[in-house]
Amino acid sequence: MKTSPTHINYRDLIPRQKGFVFKFEKKEEHFIHTFSEGDFLTTLGIDSTWIKGKTLFDFLPKEIAKQKNEFYEQAWRGTPVNYEGQMNGYYYIASLNPMVVNGQTVEVNGTAIDITTEKENEIKLRQMEKLSLVGELAAGIAHEIRNPLTSITGFTQIINESIQDPSLKGYLEIMLDELERINNIVSEFMFIAKPAEGFICKEINIGTLISSVLFFMKPQFNMNSVNITLDFDSSITAFCDPNQIKQVLINLLQNAVEATSTNKNIEISLKNESENYFSIKIRDYGSGISKERQKRLFEPFYTTKEKGTGLGLMVCKRIIENHHGTIYIKTQQGEGTVVTILLPKKMNN
Repeated sequence: MKTSPTHINYRDLIPRQKGFVFKFEKKEEHFIHTFSEGDFLTTLGIDSTWIKGKTLFDFLPKEIAKQKNEFYEQAWRGTPVNYEGQMNGYYYIASLNPMVVNGQTVEVNGTAIDITTEKENEIKLRQMEKLSLVGELAAGIAHEIRNPLTSITGFTQIINESIQDPSLKGYLEIMLDELERINNIVSEFMFIAKPAEGFICKEINIGTLISSVLFFMKPQFNMNSVNITLDFDSSITAFCDPNQIKQVLINLLQNAVEATSTNKNIEISLKNESENYFSIKIRDYGSGISKERQKRLFEPFYTTKEKGTGLGLMVCKRIIENHHGTIYIKTQQGEGTVVTILLPKKMNN
């Protein structure tokens, strides 16, 4: 006896999470979608009319369609299938449930549920575990590296000052630069291991602090022909660790200088955002960052620089968070980057 189809209310099938439902049949070795509906389709930027009557290869990239087609084939053979997928920056889990009549699959019902929040939390947890491992390694080896490093650097400086051969001096200068880079990496590892160690909080004038950083970096600005534009509220004072905030500003300004190309302007602003908060913004007009790279900016060991460690931005983030503040980056490829730091004027324990 053939039963008539009934209307599917996808909101009943997915009562608590955004998702969508779909159906497909196999016709002449091709899987054809016969139905699709759900809020999550809109989130993904897909119109249901793009799916109905179409195969996977009609609306998905070839490699993704090929992979999903294997899941469809498995479901058509009568086996329920569950799999995770990703599209346009969103994650979902899909279930394929075959409808079998007289031993033959006549249709497959599919359900997809948005798990983006859960997946992002899982990624953050993995990053924290990775960071914890880095901290343990740093705590164990950083001091052991720094001790011989100090000796090597000291003796190299003595040799550099005592010899007259210009060619050897060039090699020694390279050695000293590389030793300083190693020392900076060790310092970053030590901060990861014990971010609160040596934290000294005191009231300072933020404009004066930024000015001292700009004075320190002036030779670098001049060497790269960078023009700095300031927009300061010089009255802002706050409780913070000046050395750590300086480290953040130096890292961010270094990134901005390296990003500049034809437009050599960098803008720095310091403003009151409210009675309790102030902001520091650093804007460059450089190459910007692609959307794919933006997602990984604060990950440990992720870098776009040839000699980068992938720790600089992560260290900046930890310092700002230790000050109960936030840091976020707005960037567009080809149009530059704006880094915004929001900090409290007083830190509550």
